Amino acid sequence: MHTSSCGHETKTGKHERRADPRREIDLLMNRFLNGYPYLCRASDISRTGMRIHPISGASSATRFVGLQFQLPGSADVITASGEIVAGATKDGPYGVRFTRMPAVSASRIGRYLAARLSE
Repeated sequence: MHTSSCGHETKTGKHERRADPRREIDLLMNRFLNGYPYLCRASDISRTGMRIHPISGASSATRFVGLQFQLPGSADVITASGEIVAGATKDGPYGVRFTRMPAVSASRIGRYLAARLSE
């Protein structure tokens, strides 16, 4: 999955690093740290990453995490690896950039986002 590190200026003049627009989402998911699953809530998603909020378990002391979730209205489980790239505080939300994901999972996210654009 290709991600761009090139940013652009937003209307407010802040530097925006996101390569793709994000869509709000509200779902429970697992993040894996050292092979153990910890419950989180996702608040937004794009083709290249998502924002997650820890609910239980250890805070992330590592830069890389495993992710597992189901998109609303789907029974398919999406798995991905990600790198924490923003907001890695003890209990706060943080941004995760997808680093590895099966093509079928990337396709499911793409379809989900495309359907949300048409609503």
